[in-house]
Amino acid sequence: MKRISLILAATFAACTLTFAAAPVNDVCPVKGKPIRLIFRTTFKGQVVAFCCQDCKAEFEKNPGRYNVKPAEPK
Repeated sequence: MKRISLILAATFAACTLTFAAAPVNDVCPVKGKPIRLIFRTTFKGQVVAFCCQDCKAEFEKNPGRYNVKPAEPK
């Protein structure tokens, strides 16, 4: 039982760290569409989000090609 609790705690901690940082953008840098938080990567120490997995993969091939626009203040 302790082992299961430790595994669950570690999984929760990993998920929390993964989804804790908010992306710097609110529009996909590849297609210009609204972002979906499940598609993201880290670039120059900042979290960048995308509209789909294809855009994320395209960005990761050549990140310098795309302009990451900061999210508009709300």
